[in-house]
Amino acid sequence: MTERVERDQVATTSGSVRRRILSSLAVLTLVLTGAGAASAATQVTQKNPGGIVAVGPVNGENGFPAWYQDSNGLRVEPCLDDQNPLCGFLPGDIPDDTVPISFPGNFPEEFFYMLASSQLDLPGGGKATLTLGLEGAFANAVQQGDQQTFARQRIVVKGAPADTTLTFREPYGTITIDTDGTGAGKLVEDISPAAGNFDTALKGNLGPFLRWDPAVAPAAPDGYLGDPAQDHSVVGSPFGFNKFSVTGGGLDLETDQFTVQGKLSTNQGVQADAAVVDGSFLDVFATSAGSQIQVEGQDGLFDTTPMRTDSLSNRFYARVKLNGPAPAQVKVVNISDKPASTSIVAVTNPSGIVVHKAEYDGTNLTVAATSTVGYPLTVVGVGTLTSEAEQTFPVGAPPRTVTVKTAAGGTATLPVVVTGGDASPGALPPVDPQPDPNAGSPVAVATTASTVLPRGMAIQLNGSGSTGAVSYRWTQVSGPPVTLSSSTDANPTVSAPVAARTTDTTPFTGQPAAGQATLQLVATGLGGVESAPATVTLNVVDDQVTIDAGGRHRLNTELRATGTSTVPGFPGILAPATSVIVYNTTGDRANAPVKLGTAPVDTLGAWSLRLKPGPTRQVTSILVQSTRGGSATGTLATK
Repeated sequence: MTERVERDQVATTSGSVRRRILSSLAVLTLVLTGAGAASAATQVTQKNPGGIVAVGPVNGENGFPAWYQDSNGLRVEPCLDDQNPLCGFLPGDIPDDTVPISFPGNFPEEFFYMLASSQLDLPGGGKATLTLGLEGAFANAVQQGDQQTFARQRIVVKGAPADTTLTFREPYGTITIDTDGTGAGKLVEDISPAAGNFDTALKGNLGPFLRWDPAVAPAAPDGYLGDPAQDHSVVGSPFGFNKFSVTGGGLDLETDQFTVQGKLSTNQGVQADAAVVDGSFLDVFATSAGSQIQVEGQDGLFDTTPMRTDSLSNRFYARVKLNGPAPAQVKVVNISDKPASTSIVAVTNPSGIVVHKAEYDGTNLTVAATSTVGYPLTVVGVGTLTSEAEQTFPVGAPPRTVTVKTAAGGTATLPVVVTGGDASPGALPPVDPQPDPNAGSPVAVATTASTVLPRGMAIQLNGSGSTGAVSYRWTQVSGPPVTLSSSTDANPTVSAPVAARTTDTTPFTGQPAAGQATLQLVATGLGGVESAPATVTLNVVDDQVTIDAGGRHRLNTELRATGTSTVPGFPGILAPATSVIVYNTTGDRANAPVKLGTAPVDTLGAWSLRLKPGPTRQVTSILVQSTRGGSATGTLATK
């Protein structure tokens, strides 16, 4: 059996030993080594299957699962913050530790969902070291397609009694190891390092996840299994044995002290299931336990589109209007996760065609469509398309929609847009329409889901409660300008413009006015009879931005600033989420602020910015502006 090179790194923090076992992948699922001794007894004698029961969706940003869940319902996620000591990264783990982790250019070769380690000091200076880990790594290099995860149990023995069999008990079972003439022995069990095979790790002997014993002080840091820099007693063993012990060869030793690393999952992840072309639309399907899922827009092709769901179903769906050819893939984003989770899915086109143009100018109908199944294509009831170039057909009465059909029967449809033409000639004298004796005058009823309209967010108006209506007309009559998605739909959406964008490089000096915007609905009934107008008033509001006390920046170190951004009177979740832009206004920058960076605002209204401005730039004063209109200024401590 063969095994790639493994390396151990040991760091000392405040007198306690912090152990990081950094290992490349074993070629075989089970590797037993005994350095010259027979390995008949080197084996896992008490197994522990089923301790880890579920794996989350793959995050499109780095290609690894968003979380793993154990049999106790506990979930852990990748700890990928090189500035957080609880993630356990050591110097050299991150290619450039002065900038945030990003895939693939600045990503660690390995990281852990859970890592636990314990050590026994043997007589005469020997050691026995236990490593238990659920690890993410790469088959060959940090690149897309090489991602893999595996469950590991490892015991390394040095300086033990020679040529004997030792029996080790640990939280997940029992392992026997034969030692050689120098007292060395080892067992490594990796299940299963295979690129992209994230489910096989569930078959390992790990789980439930070990965590600090809550009955023993100090308590584990909030949101983590423990602190990798501090030894502590643990809980989680399915056998009730939360220790590491050895017997045999005259030894009888045990310890209940472990170092533990792992971040409790706060993210739900998202799985993009399918993206299917249907004429000029793209139907996108996704699965997530999150609350805010959207399809990320692509310039020139389609806009960012929120996905809708049924309560507690975990199903999400959006129908996206295409403004051009269908893309090769789409990205679905769970913006309720922090950081946001993503998933990418390839676009399929069952019909093989997309209709891009259907216009009538009063004389000719112009049609254009692209096809992956070849030409000719049939424009139903009109003629034939022989290529992807626009073709015109003389028609006196155009269809309401154009349907293009392949030889195999696939179809795609697009509404016809009338761009010109003269008025139809008169014929018989017009006859005044007679009112329907069974229909009364229409009555317009206008309501809205919320009277508070945050900037950048769409709220639906509702005119469907109107009676006797055959058509609708919405207009704005007063207040700050807002945008209607349609003036003729019964239930259009209305939105207010954002004040700032994350791409801005200088602060905005003015913004659209806030205040009450009044919209009016007129319903038209049979015979063209119009209703009295009904109005609805929306309060267009800016958010309130705060900067927390305690922000700091010491020259040549990390700047840290936190705060909040909330919309008064709006209790719902904001979609898309708010972002803040932070500027340096220190000294002569007060009149010419310099952008430091941007930060998303989470679902609880909190934002946080952490960065290194540079070795010579001292920041003591900042300006924070949000995409929803609010702003605040504050100072940073230099200690």
